Amino acid sequence: MITISERREHESAKSFVLRVLIDNIINTRLEPGEKLNEPELCEQLGVSRTPFREAELELAQRRLIEIRPKIGTYVSLIDAELVEEVRHLRAVLEAEIARMACEKLTPARGGIDQLWENVALWRMYIERAQEEKIFELDKGFHRLLYVQCGCPYWYDLVENLAPHFDRTTILSFRCRPAKTIYEDHVSLLKAIEQKDAAAAHRIAGQHMQRYTENLSAIREAFPHYFKA
Repeated sequence: MITISERREHESAKSFVLRVLIDNIINTRLEPGEKLNEPELCEQLGVSRTPFREAELELAQRRLIEIRPKIGTYVSLIDAELVEEVRHLRAVLEAEIARMACEKLTPARGGIDQLWENVALWRMYIERAQEEKIFELDKGFHRLLYVQCGCPYWYDLVENLAPHFDRTTILSFRCRPAKTIYEDHVSLLKAIEQKDAAAAHRIAGQHMQRYTENLSAIREAFPHYFKA
């Protein structure tokens, strides 16, 4: 069953539909390969078919759904090659962000403290095995790094492609311990505090390699989710 968050103030119907569908695709409440029931979803979301179909067209352009004329609309299967492209892009950007953080982040500005607070919450939710909370904190950690390094536009560019990678992140939490990712964040923050740009650059790259390490476990656990 899908989860529907509240519609935000001044949010258009199309933007609302888009946000809710992406959230449910990422968290696999709408599973890869699942057919979308347009009338039922419109009723649940409280929108007409026009904004729903506008949102569908954008999702199709972003390759998150597949529209099959006269057959139906389906959540796209995971394309491992596309996910690898997104992973590679993030690896390049975030290794550079880690290096920049060693220069820009200081305890006096509060940036390091915010990141450590994020990591502290990670530990609590790992103990509770709350994967969606862990995922939110992971997103928040990386967003803080981009923003505090003065690169919010880089983050927006990455976020446009992120759902493809984010689905595999959620699935990795279900078949591999999230503790390794948590430990990467801790190591990265220690390197940033010590102004060790080389170590921060290396750890950020290693962190983004986790998907490649986890891929075989994810595919074994969820083979029907992947494009052949």
